[in-house]
Amino acid sequence: MIRTGCPFIETHFGPAMTREDVAIRVLSCDPADMGALQHVLEHAPGYAERVTGAPPGAADAQSTFTVLPEGKSYEDKFVFGIFTGKEMVGCIDLIRSYPTANSATLGLLLVAEQHQGVGIGRQAFTLLEQFARGWGCEVIRLAVVMTNSEVISFWRKLGFSETGDMKPYTFVGRFWPGPGHGLPAQYVT
Repeated sequence: MIRTGCPFIETHFGPAMTREDVAIRVLSCDPADMGALQHVLEHAPGYAERVTGAPPGAADAQSTFTVLPEGKSYEDKFVFGIFTGKEMVGCIDLIRSYPTANSATLGLLLVAEQHQGVGIGRQAFTLLEQFARGWGCEVIRLAVVMTNSEVISFWRKLGFSETGDMKPYTFVGRFWPGPGHGLPAQYVT
């Protein structure tokens, strides 16, 4: 899913931190990782309903691995699992060098609902920043679909600010008016 037509948000990196209680790992397309990713996506139904208007779908894990922005290859796409101990409790979708060589685009950072609100997402993002720095990445951008605007305060607390860029949100190749039929948009800084 390319988040176009929504406002974008970006951040410049702050000081590096390590977290002992949360880990991130690049996932593979093997059945175990795909099953664990699908489990996470299915345990965050509120997100799917706000963004797509429907509960999580049976192929959402596969879509997370396959959808790319135009002009990018799978060499630049990274899907991470977020772990507490051995349990995957969240996921991240990151595109390297997009839209510019020194930036990355965060397509998704999602924590299963029963694990939200305890700092796991914040810790995972800190680890993600460290990972992206290894590429020479200076800026991470993301977009927030307006029907999911409740997450904007989370991103602001992490240092993101609005860019003012607003683009229509496309879901599965069609414009989706979303709950209340308001056209979703993303913040960009």
